[in-house]
Amino acid sequence: MMESQKLDVVMGAGSGIGRALIQRWNDAAERPILAVARSASSLAPVDPLASVSTRLCDYSDAALISFSEQLNEQRVDIARLIICNGVLQGEGYRPERALNQLTLSALQQVFEINTFLPMRILGALTSALKQSSAPRIAVLSARVGSIGDNRRGGWYSYRGSKAALNMMLKCAALELYRSNTAAKLMAYHPGTVDTPLSKPFQAGIAQGNLFSPERAAEALDYAVTRFETEGDLAYLDWQGEAIPW
Repeated sequence: MMESQKLDVVMGAGSGIGRALIQRWNDAAERPILAVARSASSLAPVDPLASVSTRLCDYSDAALISFSEQLNEQRVDIARLIICNGVLQGEGYRPERALNQLTLSALQQVFEINTFLPMRILGALTSALKQSSAPRIAVLSARVGSIGDNRRGGWYSYRGSKAALNMMLKCAALELYRSNTAAKLMAYHPGTVDTPLSKPFQAGIAQGNLFSPERAAEALDYAVTRFETEGDLAYLDWQGEAIPW
């Protein structure tokens, strides 16, 4: 029987954190890395790296099924899976500060990318994750998705999408544990990172609280390698500290 190939997988590899993490893992040369993104331009910075292979994926149901089938056929043993996909604002919408700013279009777009897409990725990769020896999974969430920590309000669609993501990840952690007790799942808050996502809001960030993608990747690498849960979801920040639900 062919031995399974250990692999690290980064979804949303075109993001600032995703690229920096791939570069860090490539430098460590621990195992092959699969970088997945929507466009060739997003993958161009990591494509030449020695340990990296790339795959285009538009995240449609058909594309995710095809991706899953490829991993299963190759008997991939996923060591680390990082899902970096996320959005804060987009064409025609910004984080809402008041109820009367809510629109169906913005809610649908934010929830589609922040909540539904990460869960659809996990759904497509369920078979590979259940068969992997000890997969460690981190999905980028946010502290503002915490209900207990919400003292300022606002940012309705973004907060709501991350809170919903956390609940669905909790369900996923319970399901994965039933079939693979070595699987570990984390909802992760990377802090405020100097990327296009945070750029419009950086003016109000205190000095020292804006992290480079490289620093964010270092913290994420440390967290995903060392966090411990047993049949539950970890909800951690970049310092490795638990965030209240």
